[in-house]
Amino acid sequence: MPRGLDEALSTRARDALLSAGRPREFRSGEVIFHQGDASDSLYLLHRGMAAVRTTTSDGNQVTLGLLVAPDEFGEVGLLQPDHHHTATVVALESVLVLTVAAARFAELRTEDPELTDWLLDALVRRLRRTSDLLSDALFLAADARVARRLLDCSESLDDGHGAALPLTQDDLAAMAGVSRPTANRVLRRLEAQGLVRLGRRHIKISEPDRLRGLAR
Repeated sequence: MPRGLDEALSTRARDALLSAGRPREFRSGEVIFHQGDASDSLYLLHRGMAAVRTTTSDGNQVTLGLLVAPDEFGEVGLLQPDHHHTATVVALESVLVLTVAAARFAELRTEDPELTDWLLDALVRRLRRTSDLLSDALFLAADARVARRLLDCSESLDDGHGAALPLTQDDLAAMAGVSRPTANRVLRRLEAQGLVRLGRRHIKISEPDRLRGLAR
């Protein structure tokens, strides 16, 4: 779970970073950046929720994950000048994003080395997340993978009210590394057991504790 800036940085470093950010608002459905665009800024999700999506070989878009304030993204572009975004990020509701240009972030790191530690921590968390997903794909059955990805998304929202997850079965299949028919079969089993409720373009977890037992 990403830490908020208040927890991760001193007041001095946090204020400097926020002051350097250029605020941009996006309406629901608007693209924050496209897959393949040059990655030359850090993005701080200040308000709202967004989806990380990619285009499949057959031209369909699927969701790889959710971003919820105060998540940060685009960190790799701060260290690789020729980096390009590997996915598209789309606002799922009205969002406010602060963008910090790579050149400006480099100046901030020189002025306050604490920001270098923060950046490395963010990259380590992203690497650990990728490693966990690879481990799941190699060693977990499809049911457990689907359950884990549902719980990951639910914990990202972290509203305590069992919010509906804005995911389709295609999205969940891509996130869990299974085929759509497999994801459909797993979800139907979970629904029959009363663990989830399936809606049009959303999934709601009904029994999170029981779902956690399946995710082990």
